[in-house]
Amino acid sequence: MYNKILLCTLALLLTVCSGLASAAPPYASIIAYNGHSGKPNVSTLGVLDIINMTPWDISVGNGPLGTTMLYGMTAQTVTSFWLAGFHQPGTSNSNFGNNFAFHSMQIPLSNLNNMWPLATSPANGKNVSGQNTYSYTTVYETIPIVFNSNSFTQTGNTVALDFSATSSAGFEVRYTLAGMPPITEYYPATALSIGDGTNNYGWVSCDYTAGQYSTIVHFLTIQQLQAQGGNSWQPITSNLGGVNQNVQNSQYKFGSSPNTPVKSPAYLNIGGMVYPNFSQVAGDNAGLDLVVILQAGGYTDMQLLFLAVPHSNNAFLKQ
Repeated sequence: MYNKILLCTLALLLTVCSGLASAAPPYASIIAYNGHSGKPNVSTLGVLDIINMTPWDISVGNGPLGTTMLYGMTAQTVTSFWLAGFHQPGTSNSNFGNNFAFHSMQIPLSNLNNMWPLATSPANGKNVSGQNTYSYTTVYETIPIVFNSNSFTQTGNTVALDFSATSSAGFEVRYTLAGMPPITEYYPATALSIGDGTNNYGWVSCDYTAGQYSTIVHFLTIQQLQAQGGNSWQPITSNLGGVNQNVQNSQYKFGSSPNTPVKSPAYLNIGGMVYPNFSQVAGDNAGLDLVVILQAGGYTDMQLLFLAVPHSNNAFLKQ
C-alpha cells in the first residue's frame, strides 16, 4: 500500500508541475508548510523572501511589468517585477517594487492555515487539479523566472525556470469495493522530491496530510523551463549542506529509482537547482554557475534564493 501511496503523491507533484506523471524536466520541490491537527509540523513564517545575489538581472513573473501573479498566496497584490544584479548600483526603485537595495523582495503571505486561492481555483474560473483523484481540493499557480533579463523575455543569453506554488486541503482518496464498506486512504506528505529529467526521487514526512490528520499543506517547486548552451538544469538537493540519512526505511523512498537513498535536510526543507557555467550562456565570461535554492521550515521565512558560485567549484555536480 505504501508504494501506491508514495507513487500517487509523487504523481500529484509532477502533475502540478509539468502535466506528467513520469520523468519530467529537472525539478526540485519542498513542503513549505504543513498544518497538522491545527498545529504546524513543517513550520515557517508567513513571508516569502526572493533574493538576488548574482550579477544578472532576473525577471519574476509573466510580462509585461506589473502583471498580477500568485493569486491569493500573498497578503497584498503582487505583480511581476525584476531584480537587479550586482553588476551596477540601482538608480531608481520604480522597476523593483520598492525592494531593499533593489536586489530583493519580501512578500507577506496570506494566512498559512488557509488554502491559498491560487490561479487554478474555481474562483478564478479554472479547473481544480486533483479534484478527480483526491477528496480535498488542490490548487496551484506557475510563473516563469528568467535569468539575465529585465524584460521577462527568453532570449539566446537567458535560461529560465518555472516557479510553482501548490496549496491543498489534504490528500485522501475515498472509494468502495464490491461487498465492502467505503474505504478512505490517507496519503503522507512528500517533504522533498527531485528529478534529473530521467529519474525521480523523494522522501515523505511521517505525518499524514489529510482528513483528521492534517488541514493545509503548501508546496514550492522549481522546474526547468529554458536551457541552452549545451547544459541543462541539475537538481542539487542531495548535495546541499546540513543533510543526513535519517530516512532509510524503504517505505519512505519512492520514484523511478525507489532503492536509491535520498538524503533529508536536518532542520529545513531545502531543494535546489544549478545551471552549470551560466556565464557561458550570459556571455559575461565570469566562469560562474547559477544556483537557485528553495527553503522553508524551522520558524524562518520561506526563501527563494538566487546565487552565483565559481564554476571551478562544482565537483559535487553529477557529470
